[in-house]
Amino acid sequence: MKARLLLGLALLVVGPGLLVRAEAVAPVVKLGGHIERSEDAVEVRGILKIAEGYHINAHVPDEAFLIPTVLTLEAEGVTFDEPIYPDPEAQTFPFSPEKPMLVYDGTIEIVARADRAPAGPVHATLRYQACNHERCLPPRTVEAFLGEKGTVQDAGATNRRAIGTSQESWLLSWLQGASLPAALGMTLLLGLTLNLTPCVYPLISVTLGFFGSQSTTDGKPWPLAVAYVAGITLSFATLGVTASLAGGLFGAPLQHPAVLVGLALLLATLAMSSLGFFEIRAPSALMQRFGGSSTGISGAFLMGLTMGIVAAPCIGPVVLGLLVYVGTERDVWKGFSLFLSMGLGMGLPYVFLATAAGSLDKLPRSGEWLSWMNRLFGVLLLAMAVYFVAPLLGHEFMRFFWPIFLAAGALYLGFLEPSGRALRAFTLGRRLAGTAALVLAAWLGFSSTEASVGIRWQPLGASSLDQAISSKRPAVVEFAAEWCLPCVEMEHSTFVDPDVLRDAARFSMLQADVTEASAENERLLEEFGVLGVPTIIFYDEEGREVDRVVGFVDAEEFRRRMLEAEGGPV
Repeated sequence: MKARLLLGLALLVVGPGLLVRAEAVAPVVKLGGHIERSEDAVEVRGILKIAEGYHINAHVPDEAFLIPTVLTLEAEGVTFDEPIYPDPEAQTFPFSPEKPMLVYDGTIEIVARADRAPAGPVHATLRYQACNHERCLPPRTVEAFLGEKGTVQDAGATNRRAIGTSQESWLLSWLQGASLPAALGMTLLLGLTLNLTPCVYPLISVTLGFFGSQSTTDGKPWPLAVAYVAGITLSFATLGVTASLAGGLFGAPLQHPAVLVGLALLLATLAMSSLGFFEIRAPSALMQRFGGSSTGISGAFLMGLTMGIVAAPCIGPVVLGLLVYVGTERDVWKGFSLFLSMGLGMGLPYVFLATAAGSLDKLPRSGEWLSWMNRLFGVLLLAMAVYFVAPLLGHEFMRFFWPIFLAAGALYLGFLEPSGRALRAFTLGRRLAGTAALVLAAWLGFSSTEASVGIRWQPLGASSLDQAISSKRPAVVEFAAEWCLPCVEMEHSTFVDPDVLRDAARFSMLQADVTEASAENERLLEEFGVLGVPTIIFYDEEGREVDRVVGFVDAEEFRRRMLEAEGGPV
């Protein structure tokens, strides 16, 4: 889906959002709470009271550019686990009856466990962005000191620039809003797909051969296959429960740029192995110890328990994403069931293949096609590595990078990679797929270029408007911010419209970026009487303000107001 469509859907959720200057409104969210002790735990409970009619974004928003709600706790000599956030509500708003948004409203509680009782109050910092059905307020940071009896000393609030975006992977983002049955179906499908990885697929024939040689007296290998699947599912389910109990150990990684770079380097290393630069193998001693030396049902069960060791180089990135999710959720049942479902997905084909007579002979043999699959997974791992660091590279860079990456991958996998050329049907199939991917890359690239050619704004300065007036040209002044959804949407729709671009050539187009709170921006807001963004002011050629609009304006309406300004006061 094109980026502008996603932005448009997000815009429909919040409506014509406004930035209301900090001194013009009271805080929408009040932060309080207390320290709670028990025999076996010390917990800090942050209580958020959200003003009626407002909501704040979830801890993991459903759009990457929305500001997440984040609570940070500090106390000297105390270590806190990752806070446990409540489940957000998927709400629809009058401007978006078909696009739900994950939000908190009313009163919510965020809980974090401490490794010891603090000697004094806990310093709590909450970062959030609040919206109602018509406007969005600027991102804010509020602070409070939480004591034993719930006393709260408000440390004030500041307006700051939004820092980054939600950095969870696509898997985390999707799971956050999915129902449990849908999530179980997704993890089952992921488990099935992992059988096609180069680390797992070659083991199928070996494992089925083991079942045949160790089958029970009636000659049926399916009991061994069931034991093997039981081992896989038990090991995966144990991993899910452990991640859920560990909580912050898995929930925090994607919050720090250094960790993002480290994960990207790890994935890039795995990609280089899949692309044939070197080979990663499990230690031979480990393979001999757990590779199938045992016999009977107990041997099959042990093989299933340890299969993840052999498959780790290929299944690791998917498992890591799921670990982060269940660690953040801290729901033991959810962690158990999701990993159990993934284990079943990986194991069920063995049961069916062991039960079906002659199924082993029908399996495609490992060979050049599997080598090509290895290269495919290498390209996908590179894409995942880039995805992890994408928030650090910026939206504009990534918008042009992905079409180029897709085109390069299509050329390499579809036409240049030599594996499988002796297989006529396979070669034809991959060339058709490569051609389709090239067409898609060209379309994405064209869309990105088209979207980037918009109005060439000049910065609004002390004399820029005076210069426009002296040149006897009408002028348009826009006040915008990077995190303002209507502003972003207009950049991708209104300000790239051909008719708007043609008419804008006759105007002086000036823009004030008020993303950051600064003395200069405050001066401009005061001078022009701007209380919210986007605010667009239209001037005629005599320098008289003839129109002003606050909020999103589509291309037709924007052009109409420009033509009225060009014709003088209306």
